[in-house]
Amino acid sequence: MTKEKDITRHDYGRKIETNCKSFIDGLIELLDDLSDFALSRIHRKIFDSSPNLKADKLPQQDINHFKLTWYVSLAELMFFSMKNQTKLADIRDLFYLEMELSAKEREATPFLLESRTTIPKIIMRNKDFIENGIFNTLTSNRAEDTARNSGLGPELARVIMETSFSTNPIIAPIYDDVLEIFELEFNNAYGHCSIACSAFTVV
Repeated sequence: MTKEKDITRHDYGRKIETNCKSFIDGLIELLDDLSDFALSRIHRKIFDSSPNLKADKLPQQDINHFKLTWYVSLAELMFFSMKNQTKLADIRDLFYLEMELSAKEREATPFLLESRTTIPKIIMRNKDFIENGIFNTLTSNRAEDTARNSGLGPELARVIMETSFSTNPIIAPIYDDVLEIFELEFNNAYGHCSIACSAFTVV
């Protein structure tokens, strides 16, 4: 006779209930993994353009600023999409508690304070996103000096790059090419996070 084992079953297509701490732990882990992948694409572009340069020598301060702005931007986008979650205030409070600890370790607390003030304002003033849910719009017949895409996604991608790497001498010569790659990675990350967060109900 076969002994029954305890098996966790998921009813696919329905919400997964979780607590606030577990949700935030998972969200930050996802954001961190996606930021590392985006950084790897930036490193690869640098190496392809200048094989003699060491991409891993990007200043740690630049990387710290990149990661904190990345975390805040994607998290605030998720918080907007989760406005019907009854525990949203608790989710946001716990997220920023974890970010404060991270910023302290990175010696970047003032930078975090600026990001958590600026990013939500950028999101809320974008009517296409707030009213119609449009995150990224392909731009056709564009002039050479205009952005490849338009919308909130490319705007936030530019903010992250400008606050992190715009004055970096390694990236400066290929900044536009790096930005184009990064816009795509940021859009992809937004999609992954949206799908993941929509699966949960925080109780």
